[in-house]
Amino acid sequence: MAQSTSRPNAGSITRSFVTARSILIAVPLIVINSHWQTRLSSELDIELTDLALFCNVMTLLFVLVLLNNGLRRFIPDRALQQRELLTIYAMLGTATALNGTDMIKCLVSLLGNGTWYATPENDWENLFGRYLPSALTVSDKQVLRGYYEGQSTLYHSAYVRLWLSRAVAWSGFIMVLIFVMLCINTIVRRQWVRNERLTYPVAQLPFEMAQGGIFGNRLLWMGFSVAALISIINQAHVWYPVIPGVPIQPFNLGRYFTAKPWNAMRYMYRTFYPFAIGLGYLMPLDLIVSTWFFHLFWQMERVVGSAVGFAALPRFPYAEAQVRGGWIALLVFAIWIGRRYFLNVIVEIFKGAKVGVSESDEPMSYRNAAVGIIAGGTLLVLFCNYAGMSIGLMVPFFAIYFALATTITRIRAELGPPVHTLSGATPDHFLITTLGTRRLGPHNLVGFGLLHWILGSAGRENPMPIQLEAFKFAERTQMKSKGLIFAILLAAGLGAISGFWAYLHDAYKLGVEAYPEKTWAASVGFRILDSRLQAPTDWQPIEVLFTFIGFFFTLLMSVIRTRFLWWPFHPVGYVISGRWGIGRILIPLILASAVKWTTLRFSGINGYRKSIPFFFGLILGDFVVGSLWATIGIFFKVPVYVFWTG
Repeated sequence: MAQSTSRPNAGSITRSFVTARSILIAVPLIVINSHWQTRLSSELDIELTDLALFCNVMTLLFVLVLLNNGLRRFIPDRALQQRELLTIYAMLGTATALNGTDMIKCLVSLLGNGTWYATPENDWENLFGRYLPSALTVSDKQVLRGYYEGQSTLYHSAYVRLWLSRAVAWSGFIMVLIFVMLCINTIVRRQWVRNERLTYPVAQLPFEMAQGGIFGNRLLWMGFSVAALISIINQAHVWYPVIPGVPIQPFNLGRYFTAKPWNAMRYMYRTFYPFAIGLGYLMPLDLIVSTWFFHLFWQMERVVGSAVGFAALPRFPYAEAQVRGGWIALLVFAIWIGRRYFLNVIVEIFKGAKVGVSESDEPMSYRNAAVGIIAGGTLLVLFCNYAGMSIGLMVPFFAIYFALATTITRIRAELGPPVHTLSGATPDHFLITTLGTRRLGPHNLVGFGLLHWILGSAGRENPMPIQLEAFKFAERTQMKSKGLIFAILLAAGLGAISGFWAYLHDAYKLGVEAYPEKTWAASVGFRILDSRLQAPTDWQPIEVLFTFIGFFFTLLMSVIRTRFLWWPFHPVGYVISGRWGIGRILIPLILASAVKWTTLRFSGINGYRKSIPFFFGLILGDFVVGSLWATIGIFFKVPVYVFWTG
């Protein structure tokens, strides 16, 4: 995000960023959006929350801004202000993250899958059924029958009572989780928003949209038209196959590499997503190049490993283990960069001495934030202890979880990758590889299974970066951010409850077994749990070794970047490029880097800034028209073109 020309001081920040009107508008939109998201998933099998920028939220903001521009022309006194639009965006983003592929939809199925799919053959009842906490899961097969088979309704008193108690309990867990994230963001906010002045590439587009003026830029509408035209042609192809479509969607390049060792390559696709080119163009050039370079680097590792016959290392190059170490290294390096600030914050918390860290414009005091982290973390640990997990294990579990969430927040604030996933680099994997499943015991492993909705690939929908972006918006508009804590917590609570309701409402009508993709994430969680209990392991030294390799390699690259400005590779590219997400947008990133380099080389920074609206348009055209097709598919029950398949 472009930086402010002047730095606000405590005395200049007098107005609150959040208004009652923005909250009143956001609340019904959250409920409508939760239902829309669920219908999209249940009826069309479309999931659009894999990306750092949520297309449905951007579409709603697009519509609001256009309506508001009209209102500003005819009734200017009633028009929404920029801060109000951005508050609505932050609240919708928080609720959308919770209702994404891996979160609430996964959680609801986790509550029943362990009972419903228990058979004499898999022996789940004896294997882990007795460890499932009855107050937090659903074991009544009569209640579950309508959920899985459909042709029923949620609105039986017995069904509502049973599901409501679980929804309230887990929604409380979610709100505490979100609150701890807010406390952490309060502590890092000044360093990452003001002191280091990170650029927040992902937040650029919503900020500019909320200002309203960008819609008068012709380049934006040119980019919008390009993406919209491609989408319209491909929708026509879906309805009338005789019309040729534009080859945008993934084509697996692996089919060309069938002979050993080349068949070891993974996640190699040809795509031409317009929105991905737009998002890539907003990233720093070194990160774009690093991302696609390291994706090819991972392929080289796999090919070399296959060529030399690493049969004794079946998971070589242990990408997930290397990435685990890389995430931790990135956080360690970020803390080291801001060590003076964080030391001052610690002094402020414990001594109350003013050491150059002003709290006057913070969302809450640093001492309250620290107390909130401890109190919230304690509640989360006690909740999991009630579910049967050991306190001694859950303390490091949540410490690792919030450390990883903070790292995602930092990476997105600084560099803005289009996708970020923690698949395989999650707290349960850290603990299992270092301790082994035997030492953890069945109670804790079952607990990991129930928490799969915040694990799995949950990094791609983590709500913590959205919070820091909201604090950045308040900083840019020179307003107090205190009200954002209430607004985001309200959005989290309402988003969780409405997500439960919307998902259960549709499930009892349609039956999730008719749409197995709806319970995919939960099924993965229980398959992992089954394998961990059936085949117990000790600590895994090879995994730990590669974790240290990833840690030191990432740390080494970070140090090199600080010493040698000419060094072209960013360690974040190494950490985020080993899995499927970057493989889906590999070619768009290569194209974005080529166009951005050419623009900077021949037009300079001014030419680059002038060109940005065109790439904003590519993103908006894909998102808005794609959301339109999805809505048409919901209402008219017709096949539609999906602009992104994760």
